[in-house]
Amino acid sequence: MNYAFLPDLFALTILIVILLVLRQRHPQEQVNMWLLGLFFTFVEAVAHIFYAPNGLPSKVLHVIVMNCYLLAGVVWVWASGDQRRSLRDRLLYLSLNALPLLAMNTLYGMHIFKAEAFLPCVVAGVMISGVTAFYLRRSWRLAVVQISGWFAVGLLVHNGKFREAVYWSLGCVYSIAWFNFRQLLPRKSTGRLAILTGFFIWAAFFLVHPLIVQYRTYADIASHVWNMQKSLISIGMILVMLEEQVSSNRWLALHDELTGLPNRRSFEDGLACALDRAHRSNGSLAVFMLDLNGFKQINDSLGHHAGDQVLCEVSKNLRENVRGFDALARLGGDEFTLIAGLSEKQSVEGLADAIRGAVETPILVEGQAMSVTASLGISIYPDDAQDATRLLRIADLRMYTYKQMPGPQPKLKGLSPTTSL
Repeated sequence: MNYAFLPDLFALTILIVILLVLRQRHPQEQVNMWLLGLFFTFVEAVAHIFYAPNGLPSKVLHVIVMNCYLLAGVVWVWASGDQRRSLRDRLLYLSLNALPLLAMNTLYGMHIFKAEAFLPCVVAGVMISGVTAFYLRRSWRLAVVQISGWFAVGLLVHNGKFREAVYWSLGCVYSIAWFNFRQLLPRKSTGRLAILTGFFIWAAFFLVHPLIVQYRTYADIASHVWNMQKSLISIGMILVMLEEQVSSNRWLALHDELTGLPNRRSFEDGLACALDRAHRSNGSLAVFMLDLNGFKQINDSLGHHAGDQVLCEVSKNLRENVRGFDALARLGGDEFTLIAGLSEKQSVEGLADAIRGAVETPILVEGQAMSVTASLGISIYPDDAQDATRLLRIADLRMYTYKQMPGPQPKLKGLSPTTSL
C-alpha cells in the first residue's frame, strides 16, 4: 500500500463528511452533484493508496483512477452548466460526449498503446460531438470547436503520443468545469475563489502531466500539489453553501417568505429613505395601506391554503401591474403597503386606481375564478404628517374607516388631514 496518500485521503474524507452534514441541514439541489463528483475523487484517492507493486493489479487500478478523473470532471461540468436547458438535453449531450473519452481512458489504463485501438474512439468522438452540438445545442461554433479538439487528439494518437491525448483531453474537461463555475458562482464569493483555483490547478496539471513524468526529481512534489486541489474544491464548495445560507437568511430577514415581498422591517427602512429623499428635494410622498375585503371568509370557506394562494396572486398582480411606486411590502396578514413619490404627472387618485385595478384582477384559486377587492387608505407627506410613524397611522386609520363603509369605496379626493392622531 502507498501510505503517503493516507493524510490526503483522510482530509478529503473529513471535508466530504462536512459537506454531507451541511446538505442535510440546508438541502440544495446542486450540492448532490458536487458530492457525486467528490465521490469519484474519493474512489480515485483510495485506488491510489493500493497503487503499489504488491497491491492489486496495476492495470485495474489505473483504469479506475483514469475513469474516476473523467467521471468527476463530467459530473462537475453537468453541475456547473446552463440549468436553463432541459434535463433530457443536458444528460444526453454530456453522456454521449463522455463515451468516447471513457473508452479512450480505459484503453490507456489497460496499457493498450496502439493507434488502431484509439482511432475508433477519435472517429466516434468527431461524429458524436458534431451531431450533439448541432441537434442538442444548435451551435455550429461549438461543433467546430469540439471537432477540432478531436482532430487534435487524433493527431496525437497518430504520432503515438497516447499519454498526451488522454491527459490533455482530461485537461479540457476540467477547463470547461472551471469556465462554467466561473460563470455560475457569485463574483464576490470566497468559495468561488477556492473552487476556481482548485479547478485551475487540476486542469493545469492534466495539461503538464506528460512533461512532469519525464522528470522524476519533481514527481514527489507534483504528487502532493496534485492532491491539493481536491481539498481546495471541497473547501470552496463548503464556503459556497455557507455563503448561500447566510444570503438566504439575510433575504428572509427582510422579506415575506410566502409572497416574496419585502416585510415590515424592510418597508420601514425603505420609508425612512424615501422620506429623506422627499425632504431634501422638497417633494411629496404618498403612503398607501390596503387590506383585502372578505379575506377571513376565504380562509374559512376554502381553507388557509386557498388564502395563501390569494395572497400570492394579489402580490404578483401588484408587482406586475402597478407602476411608479418606490416600494411594495406585505406588513402581515392581508395588509399591504406601497410608497410612491408624487409629481405633476402622478396623482394620488391615479395611483389609487392602479392599485385597485391590480388587486381586482381576476385570479384562479383552487380551480375557482374569483376577484377580490381591498380597502385603501392614503397619507401624504408633508400635508398629513412629516414622520413615518404618523404617516402610517393616518393611512391605517383611513383604510379602516373606508373598510367600515357600506358599498364600494369612494374615490379618495379631498382627504382629511386626520389631525386628531
